[in-house]
Amino acid sequence: MMETEGWRDLIQDLENIEKNIRDIDTLLDVKDLWNAKGQLYIINFLLSLDTTTNLALEESQEENPT
Repeated sequence: MMETEGWRDLIQDLENIEKNIRDIDTLLDVKDLWNAKGQLYIINFLLSLDTTTNLALEESQEENPT
């Protein structure tokens, strides 16, 4: 799944959204700040999913060599 063009497009879109959310000049109040923090949490989770999956696969292969 992570090697498809759709996944790469999603990651690129998420990176663009992340840049826009990090612009604190657009935040009007504390509610906006917490909303942005939650959005960044989810975006960072998705952006790190490929790396996390690969690390887990490597660890699994080290524990159970075939």
